[in-house]
Amino acid sequence: MKNDIASKLGVTILCIVLLAGFARAQTNLVGNSGFEAGPTGQGQFTAWSWLGPADNFSNYGVAKSTAAFEVAEQGTNFAYFRGHPTDNSQDCLGTDVALKVGGLYTISYYLGTDGPLTNGAAMWVVIGTSFGINLSVDTMLTAFFPNSASALPYQKFNTNYVPATTGQILSFHGINATNGIAVTNGILLDNVSVVLAYPPLNINRSGPGSLVFTWPFTNTVYRLQTNASLRTTNWGTLSNLPTAVGATNQVILPAPAGTLFYRLTLP
Repeated sequence: MKNDIASKLGVTILCIVLLAGFARAQTNLVGNSGFEAGPTGQGQFTAWSWLGPADNFSNYGVAKSTAAFEVAEQGTNFAYFRGHPTDNSQDCLGTDVALKVGGLYTISYYLGTDGPLTNGAAMWVVIGTSFGINLSVDTMLTAFFPNSASALPYQKFNTNYVPATTGQILSFHGINATNGIAVTNGILLDNVSVVLAYPPLNINRSGPGSLVFTWPFTNTVYRLQTNASLRTTNWGTLSNLPTAVGATNQVILPAPAGTLFYRLTLP
């Protein structure tokens, strides 16, 4: 998705700002994000390259929707985490994500349970350069503690994230807090998504001959692009670097003689 804005001279500028921005499909950087590729079974995580049970007491995998609370949030498959706490083990699952330094990413996923879980059940969601929970190099996205006497429906978690390095690991660390090996209930995970986002682009006039473009300051390298028509792919990236003004980035340009469309891009 890129944020597009059309500008014209005169009083039409502000009207077109309200009408011309539109969303386009974004690419999910997580392969097999809904676990639909199969097969199902313990430890079966196609396209997820990081698997790290602490020892043989771990119990996690992919299951197919059946009945009651054993269901996917969307589709037919979902991941379950039923690690045992008797030896402090965790079910650890991760995937590599190729990010651009300074880009604004939206990370989302759904967590729920398929039955009662006692106090101590947890899911920690982390992104960073380690496959673990090393907060010196990783960022904690969610600490989910589903202590409940009944199953909990899926809840969507959503975080904006700006990476400082390129290759990172998005990882999930779950434990169900039930003693013993015969585990019935666990934490469920489905529909994981990491997509590049674009800040909202705003436009105003500055006197009769200038346009002021602003977007929220994210310490990123977003740049303005222009195109004379939305029917072509001839987008050109402007050399004008944004200036930080309070909580926004700002670029001031001469008003065009004709119609131009503007959008943000991340090189």
